[in-house]
Amino acid sequence: MKERKQIHVLAEMAIFVALAVVVDAIAGLFSPFKYGGSISFAMLFIFIISYRRGVVNGIIAGLAFGILQSLVAAGMGNFYFLSLPQYLLDYIVPFMVLGVAGIFKKGLSKPISFALGIALGSFLRYISHSFAGVLFWGSYAPVGMNVYFYSFIVYNLPYMAASFAFCLIIGLVLFERKLLSINL
Repeated sequence: MKERKQIHVLAEMAIFVALAVVVDAIAGLFSPFKYGGSISFAMLFIFIISYRRGVVNGIIAGLAFGILQSLVAAGMGNFYFLSLPQYLLDYIVPFMVLGVAGIFKKGLSKPISFALGIALGSFLRYISHSFAGVLFWGSYAPVGMNVYFYSFIVYNLPYMAASFAFCLIIGLVLFERKLLSINL
């Protein structure tokens, strides 16, 4: 019986990661951010896994999403690889930290826990992308502009704040309609 539950959890994770990849790829087609990043609710699927199945499974789902997202981005000609540390900070860490939302164990029963998990995961992702910008993409900052200001405020904040808001709004609508606690 335990093996059956594990298979069920893996299948659920695979479905949610696949949905995240598809939503992210579609959003990427319309992104005005020419060096990466897009406004999307793709993170919501990883947040849901982390609430339903815990932090560890959320982090694993985030890892799978980050790897698949980078492969899809490469296929679409929107993949930027300079080094392993850059790849980790731009593609792996930012999506793994989304799973940390699962520390709010009441994420599917209390709207405040749901919102706090989304806020925490989004913030940690934003921090990872912003430090990657400072460390690896600073040369793209306009002449005379502080690289930290460029990476944290000008480039990463707009799409991350919008993605956070998008996830929060859609997530709360689904939450209020009790669609997130359906057993699959």
